[in-house]
Amino acid sequence: MLTSIFIALALFFGYAVTVGLSMAATFGIASASHDFIVKDYRIRRRFKFLQDGIWLVCSVAGGYVTALIANIIFHPWIAGAGLATILVIVLWVNAWEMRQRGVPHQVAMSVLTVAGVVLGLMMHPLPPS
Repeated sequence: MLTSIFIALALFFGYAVTVGLSMAATFGIASASHDFIVKDYRIRRRFKFLQDGIWLVCSVAGGYVTALIANIIFHPWIAGAGLATILVIVLWVNAWEMRQRGVPHQVAMSVLTVAGVVLGLMMHPLPPS
């Protein structure tokens, strides 16, 4: 039971950190320069590339938070795999954003999600054996 609670907490906080940081960065950029993001109601290519980089950094932070919580009671790679899976599923389920970004950026963000979570997990020391 306790392990399930820690898995749920690790996934929740990892997801919240990843998505929260991404939203904060996007809203910050949008408030600073709307023209950088959109032209003729379409997301600009340069913003898509910036968003890919931001997403990588955010998924590293989410993976690290997941490892930090999961490391308390069990091996963090289990929770990290869950976090990466959830983030990729949410990326692909959000149809409006997928149409705006295009399939190549969706694939890139999926790969960056997995890479970011793995990097975040690797930044945190493994539990003692």
